Amino acid sequence: MSGIKKIALVEMGGSHDECLYAQIRYLKADGHHVTLICNSSLKSNVEYFDGLDEVHYIELRSGLKQWIDLRIIRGILKKGQFDRVVFNTAQGNVLKNLFLLPKLKKAKLFGVIHNLRKLQNSHSQKVITRNLDGYFVLNDYLIDQVDIELKKSVNLHALYTVFYPDYPSKELKKGEDDIWICIPGQVELSRRDYDTLFESIEKVGIKQHIKLLFLGRCEHADGDGTYIKKRIAELEIEQNVILWDSFIETDEFYGMLKASDYILPLIHPQHDSYSLYEYQISGSFNLAFGFKKPLLMEESYSNYNDFQNTSTFYTSSSLMDVVNRLNASSKKDFYSDVKWNFEELKKSYLSALEL
Repeated sequence: MSGIKKIALVEMGGSHDECLYAQIRYLKADGHHVTLICNSSLKSNVEYFDGLDEVHYIELRSGLKQWIDLRIIRGILKKGQFDRVVFNTAQGNVLKNLFLLPKLKKAKLFGVIHNLRKLQNSHSQKVITRNLDGYFVLNDYLIDQVDIELKKSVNLHALYTVFYPDYPSKELKKGEDDIWICIPGQVELSRRDYDTLFESIEKVGIKQHIKLLFLGRCEHADGDGTYIKKRIAELEIEQNVILWDSFIETDEFYGMLKASDYILPLIHPQHDSYSLYEYQISGSFNLAFGFKKPLLMEESYSNYNDFQNTSTFYTSSSLMDVVNRLNASSKKDFYSDVKWNFEELKKSYLSALEL
């Protein structure tokens, strides 16, 4: 289909805004009219997005008032006469409730699903699926995880949200020979296998030029900062580690990320979190792909195409052996695959939307 189309991107929740900007870029590069309808809690993040034709901020309340807010959203969608609507978080009761209102006649509807387990056993997800023309998942390997029978009835497409606004970033001092390894995300034992990292350091040590950046809050309600700090003190590696107790300002976060040499997600088969990432991606993947940072990945991920050209692999027992050998000259030609070109990723997204 050719010609300029009217597209609405909708994010009713208070997260996943990091998945919006790449979609805006893909659509605007093809000349389409893009309206964003999003939760007012995301306003400070969305202000960095350029290229939008229109923005509507909605405060989504709970209880009976939520139905008023959902009718406002539906009213914007109906009045806008959109050709395509993409729900940036296509799961949960809020979207299910929106679909209980009268259906929009003109638009084709798509959604980004962040956890594929929902497709298998969620009643509200079945309501959402019936109302969508297709789903986006955030990596090719996730499509392989979906049951063959389910694939026959559900349209699935990969979407790579690996482009970011021009966020401000701090200039940082870094030793000439230093290798910075970034471990993004709030410090939680349930989401990353920190113990294997510490056990490997205990066994083989950590070279002076290696710096570990735990790029997320340590001290928060669900966090394990106290335990992490205790292990760091026991191993006497304070000079190799940078930690943050509270929220990291945008310029510092992206400054640290850009200055990093590698990203280490700490996903290992022996850890409880491993099964979590069979059905959803780690945010570390998109940060790595977006900023073209090589990943340090456990060897079981070497079977997936996306990691073969973007990663250095290790076994859980050889983690620090591999890390300690890293230096400025050990960076090979990562991200040389044509797949990571903007034009290729744009073409794939627009094709899925039938644009």
